[in-house]
Amino acid sequence: MFEALRKMILPIIIIVLVFFSAMIVLEWGMGMSGRSGYEQSNVAAVINGEEIPWQVFNRLYNSLVRVETDKTDDELPDTKLKELQEKAWQQLLSDRLLMQQVARHSIAVTDEEVYAYLKFSPPADIQQHSYFQTEGRFDYQKYIRALADPQMSRYWATIEPLVRSDLLKMKMQEMIIQNAQVAEAEVKEIFTTASEKIKVEMINVGFDRFSRPPPQSTEEEKQAFFEERRDQYTVDERAAVSMVLLKKKAAPYDWEVTYNRAKQLYDSIMAGADFAELATEFSEDHGSAVKGGDLGWFPRDQMVDEFDRFAFSMKEGDVSEPIRSQFGWHIIKHHGYKEAPFAGRGGKGDEPVEQAHCSHILLSTTASQETLDLLYNRLEEFLTAALSSGFYKAALDLKMPLKESGLFFRGRNIQILGRDKAASDFAFENEVGEISGIMENNSAVYVLQAADRQPEGPASYEDAKKKVNLDILTYKVNSFCLDTAAAIYAEIQAGTDFKKAAAKYGEEIETPDEFRRNSYVKGFGKDPEAIGRAFSLSEPGQITKPIEYDQGVVIFRLIQRTPPDLTEYVARRDSIHNDILTRKQQELFGGWFQSLIDESEIVNNIQRSLSRSDYM
Repeated sequence: MFEALRKMILPIIIIVLVFFSAMIVLEWGMGMSGRSGYEQSNVAAVINGEEIPWQVFNRLYNSLVRVETDKTDDELPDTKLKELQEKAWQQLLSDRLLMQQVARHSIAVTDEEVYAYLKFSPPADIQQHSYFQTEGRFDYQKYIRALADPQMSRYWATIEPLVRSDLLKMKMQEMIIQNAQVAEAEVKEIFTTASEKIKVEMINVGFDRFSRPPPQSTEEEKQAFFEERRDQYTVDERAAVSMVLLKKKAAPYDWEVTYNRAKQLYDSIMAGADFAELATEFSEDHGSAVKGGDLGWFPRDQMVDEFDRFAFSMKEGDVSEPIRSQFGWHIIKHHGYKEAPFAGRGGKGDEPVEQAHCSHILLSTTASQETLDLLYNRLEEFLTAALSSGFYKAALDLKMPLKESGLFFRGRNIQILGRDKAASDFAFENEVGEISGIMENNSAVYVLQAADRQPEGPASYEDAKKKVNLDILTYKVNSFCLDTAAAIYAEIQAGTDFKKAAAKYGEEIETPDEFRRNSYVKGFGKDPEAIGRAFSLSEPGQITKPIEYDQGVVIFRLIQRTPPDLTEYVARRDSIHNDILTRKQQELFGGWFQSLIDESEIVNNIQRSLSRSDYM
């Protein structure tokens, strides 16, 4: 068939819509009738009577997983896999519903259309295939030659059904969206709205005026403010944990092992090895290692105590034996001293101070695997005892460090542990008294017990105090702005000149540059309420009532309106028309497709089966 098609050229135009996955979101479990029977078979879903085998779903899901896996070296988390499962279902659902509508409307695609599509719109996957590339780029001439090559017939035969299916769905989409129309008046209205400009003068009573210094409130005022708005203050669910926690600290043995490595490097240096080369290869202070260990010039008290003490007691040319600090073992090479100003941390930079120039090799000392194994063994012993005799008794009997976190919110900082999602999830997903397994983060290994849970509910004054402090400050500043703007507006209404009315209450007139509806306006940004009210003025000299925005209150007086430039309309008309048409087509197709879902009979076995992990 393709040998005949290669002799033909029939260009066609196909409108391709963006497929909104949000329009095909479907609650898991639609269609209750017959569910149990299908779950016992090889049926992943039934869409309007059409059975979808599990193999079809699995192929689609696995292809999505492969794409995501190729992007990272890490294992995909469960949340991502769940997202891909739902994405596979949505794609499967949309494909089958569209193909069912294709059959219903007897839509067909000719061989000539398939060939024309391949010739003039090479699919992206084909363009990326190495066979059709030259020096890493798609080679259209090579592609056309392959399209005409009889020896490639078998390959094109595998491509043809996929292209035909895509064309059928595109034709279905085109049939739905062909009724979208755009009137000339719509284009002009969009252009006018976006292009019309105004110039105003304004009285901008901003928060800054009344918040520097901020207004003060007594404790009685704060409590009264809280009581009047008590229903606005709630506290989310909170939890607390007890923990037995062991830090991943290096043991004496680890320090000894690292020291022996450092001593070997020191001995090599003393035997004539190049210090800079050894620093580049072995130092674990990567910032200085790339410079051969060079730390540059520094005054006293800029380094950790142990390092600082040795650096300023050595002579030029000296190399120290390994020196221990909190970071590990250092070997220091001294390059000399000088007197010079220093403007680094805490330095004024104007008086000469003694500075040293050193290089170093750092071997960090961390907990070895043997040390970590010992920590785990201690926690395993504790966990066994805790499950048997209780968390607190086991900690006391085994002399384990017991700590309490205090109440915390889900996903927020946990006292002692910091932000720790696994610990937070454990605390909120288990009953009080439950004991975790052995858990760990970067700095510690630990066992938790769910110690307390406080449900969401009304906040006490103490719980809400920080927010009350902020809210009453905002309320007072906003009230001052509103009262001032109201007084100015009343003065203007009484006949006082715009500028004089502002000056009477300590404000000045501002005249921002001419602006459009979507412009950023100096003084109040892109606030849509303020800009919309400014554009509501039709005649020069008209003023608005005071308008609240996020940083104050503003009053506008119109100076002039500048109508759109019709020559610009001619240049932009087609672009605006296409934007409106695309939006209408998307809305039309999206509404049609959502109705199609709503009216379909769908049995979805995927979610239930996946939750039992009985697929793949």
